[in-house]
Amino acid sequence: MGLLGSSGFVIYPHDPRVAEWSDKAAEVMRPITREPAVQTTNLRHGNTWFVGVDALSNTPDGAIGDVPLMGAWRDAVPTLPLHRAQVSIIYPGYPKQDVGESDANHRYRLKRSAAHVDGLLPVGPQKRRFAMEYHAYILAIPLGKVAAAPTVVWEGSQTIMQRALREAIGDADPSQVDITDAYQAARREVFDCCPKVPLNITKGQAALLHPFLLHGTDPWDPEVDDPDGNGRMIGFFRPDLGDGRSWLDIEL
Repeated sequence: MGLLGSSGFVIYPHDPRVAEWSDKAAEVMRPITREPAVQTTNLRHGNTWFVGVDALSNTPDGAIGDVPLMGAWRDAVPTLPLHRAQVSIIYPGYPKQDVGESDANHRYRLKRSAAHVDGLLPVGPQKRRFAMEYHAYILAIPLGKVAAAPTVVWEGSQTIMQRALREAIGDADPSQVDITDAYQAARREVFDCCPKVPLNITKGQAALLHPFLLHGTDPWDPEVDDPDGNGRMIGFFRPDLGDGRSWLDIEL
């Protein structure tokens, strides 16, 4: 059993270095999120979700300006260059139904927290799923309070999802295999047997997730206010392994 054990995730305790980085990331992001052109390309679900892919101007080692990205996870993961972090921001009322979004998709976001495995992308007019991105791990760092709409995981689901995708892909090139049916069946199995757990992480903490762990975002708690209007902000890193076979066999 690896570092993440049977659960598929670990939450690291408060680290002042992480808190300093989080403060800097939030400071950088606040004005960016208010730029009209940025909002046009990033806001979804009735303006209640700022997608924020590649939004943070960090360096390949994770630093923002003169603030380095440090933390206990560094010794637990492979040394890979870091992409510009996604900063996912949830606002009160999430999720509203977008124009053109099907009722079924909206229900899934509401009832199942849009549970997914990253990197399995919809392709073509039928939106069939293919493994197109091969992440080494997922690192989640809160940039403020996140309890209003926490990231949620299905504990132990990485075992089910990884096994199902390995069997579906076999010895083929992962990017060439339609894994839609296997993926959907594995999700149903996860919902039946794996507990859903909110990651109630606070500033200064970080969560490390197995790349096959099923995860999502809970709807905004209507009992929680957003007094400063900045929403629930989480920075995500998903470094690219660049190799589908290594991704299928990854252990953490």
